[in-house]
Amino acid sequence: MPPPFAKVKIQGLYGLPKSHTQVTTAVLDSVTDYFRRHRGRVLGVTGAGVSVASGIPDYRGPKGTYRVYGGYTPILHHELVLQHRSRQRYWARSFFGIRPAFLAKPNSIHFALADLEHGGYLNGLVTQNVDGLHIQAGSKNVLELHGTLKNVRCLNCDHTESRADFQKRLEELNPSWVTYFRHMAESGEEPARRPDGDVELPPTLQYDDFEYPTCDQCHLGHYMPTVVFFGGNVADHVRSRSFEMVDGADALFVCGTSLATFSAYRLVKHAREQGKEIMIVNLGETRGDKDATAKLEASAEAVVPPVAAALGVSV
Repeated sequence: MPPPFAKVKIQGLYGLPKSHTQVTTAVLDSVTDYFRRHRGRVLGVTGAGVSVASGIPDYRGPKGTYRVYGGYTPILHHELVLQHRSRQRYWARSFFGIRPAFLAKPNSIHFALADLEHGGYLNGLVTQNVDGLHIQAGSKNVLELHGTLKNVRCLNCDHTESRADFQKRLEELNPSWVTYFRHMAESGEEPARRPDGDVELPPTLQYDDFEYPTCDQCHLGHYMPTVVFFGGNVADHVRSRSFEMVDGADALFVCGTSLATFSAYRLVKHAREQGKEIMIVNLGETRGDKDATAKLEASAEAVVPPVAAALGVSV
């Protein structure tokens, strides 16, 4: 009998925007003024909406996985830790999905946020994204709240290795899957992509024969990506650092996120309790709308790059 885990409820689809903020010169001027007033003391909080323009799907956006594929359920933390079948499913799908995720490049939002930091307007970023694109774009003071897909970690001894090296080991163990991947690439077939390096595989592919390695250090433990899965917890030191970053800011600039996960929303709640100015730029309802000083129903792409340009920090 499997352990009697409580069902993990994935919260927060939230609503699509009932109206759109027309991004006029006056609107951009107000955002520009916000950065000038809090220069050097603005903390950015970002989510999946920032990376959609880089070709990485999101969960809750207008074309997000939860909306388009209503029955989709991601792997939960306890499933990956305890269930062989769940690990087979995860690594088989990630075997195909990680390649396009690693090929993704920063978009204009990532670069504009990096420019705002370099120009002395942002003092840091807390991102829920696990794609590493903020760092690739040049942002320095970045806290990856939910970890990174770039590495895997042994659940037994904490040995860490790169996801790229782990991919090579998966390929050695699963030559028939390598052949199938090449066939898909040559034929132009593209499995439906999901967030976080996941894909939807055709029903003709069975996970039962997919092999994954145990740790090459302790030879006992299984690996999992260094990300926080649904049902898992943000590490204490990461949580503490996220609050310290809020404490060190005068204002929060939240963009491209519905703040559905409490690990992100609690930062907005913490800032609001301290009386800090909170600006949210997101196309769609967010969990923090009631906490915001200002909310723009607009995409981050329509706001952030023009503001960076107006402030004269764009490279």
